[in-house]
Amino acid sequence: MKNKFIRILSPITIAVIIVLDIATIAYGIFSINKVIQLKNTNSIIFLVIEIFALVVAILVTKEIFTNGVKFHDDKIEFIGIDEENIFKYDEIEKVETYQDTTASLTKNFIDRHSLIIFTLKNDKVTTIDIGLTTKGTLQKIAKEISNFIGSDKVIQSKKTSDLHNLFKKK
Repeated sequence: MKNKFIRILSPITIAVIIVLDIATIAYGIFSINKVIQLKNTNSIIFLVIEIFALVVAILVTKEIFTNGVKFHDDKIEFIGIDEENIFKYDEIEKVETYQDTTASLTKNFIDRHSLIIFTLKNDKVTTIDIGLTTKGTLQKIAKEISNFIGSDKVIQSKKTSDLHNLFKKK
């Protein structure tokens, strides 16, 4: 079976990256124009800074678009997460997904993040925070996980407010 990859992209992240890339390009055009007009040390310094900013922009954009979930034949891997990012299907007992969909002006961004909670057969519980994603992305990930471990082991789309209430009760 071919490995499947689902990108984890937040609409907010995409908007910010696009704005920053446009600003970097605009600053590059400005820098080149200044070097052509003035040909002095300051304009050359601005151009060198722009080249550095352009390299950073390319690397950041590349990193953002390579983050996601990779489904292998025997395991699932979360690309862009440093620790505990690989789970073998035969070790997963249960998977729960949470996403806050209720409107509120008082919640922080962290309260809006989508969460995937893996309960492993050795009673270890690991929470993966995939950030501000769309409901469709979270559902695609849950559906793909259920293809490998069975739909009876995947509990989809609970609200994060339910998760907060669960912790408050304990």
